[in-house]
Amino acid sequence: MKAPLRGIDGYSRLLLEDYAEKLDDEGRRFLNSVRQASVQMGQLIDDLLSYSQLERRKVSMVPVKPRTVLDSLPVGYSDEIRDRGVKFTVALPDAEVLADTQGLAQVLRNLIDNALKFTRGAAAPAIEVAGRVEGGKTVLWVRDNGIGFDMKFTDRIFDIFQRLHRSEDYPGTGIGLAIVRKAMERMNGRVWAESAPGSGATFYLEIPNHTS
Repeated sequence: MKAPLRGIDGYSRLLLEDYAEKLDDEGRRFLNSVRQASVQMGQLIDDLLSYSQLERRKVSMVPVKPRTVLDSLPVGYSDEIRDRGVKFTVALPDAEVLADTQGLAQVLRNLIDNALKFTRGAAAPAIEVAGRVEGGKTVLWVRDNGIGFDMKFTDRIFDIFQRLHRSEDYPGTGIGLAIVRKAMERMNGRVWAESAPGSGATFYLEIPNHTS
């Protein structure tokens, strides 16, 4: 599926590089739109593959500390946190949960990416990754002070391809939160959200504790 996209993007790039002087402004704009659409389609294919692989991959439930999983994430997002001056707070409990390490890492990464995306318009962006132990379970959350959303749409946001904001304003494929829910279900956990327009959003994760 990605090979034709590479061809579309490649030939569009060659037209812009080698024949730009023969195109008017509108022609160049059309070609740039074609290239942008091919990139978006590539991202959509990648996310669909991630969702499909998540459903097929064998889940390995092991005792792990949430902070260990968070610290194992790629450091790519830390550059954006630094460059934008995001206040990034971590207050995770020391308890061990019973989880699929790869799945939990994917969940945390998706939620942090989401929080970064929707705080881009905040004057003083802030993201908190924290948690608490409640009986035999641990509740984690990723909280931001971004644009938020109306709670009447809370059931929609975890469905595949569902978006509450225009892709022109907040790029994405509409699959990230569907991946979060699927991963949590496969770990015998659950995810839910609380939010209000203009007041940020909090995504909660409930995971069984490891008991010796």
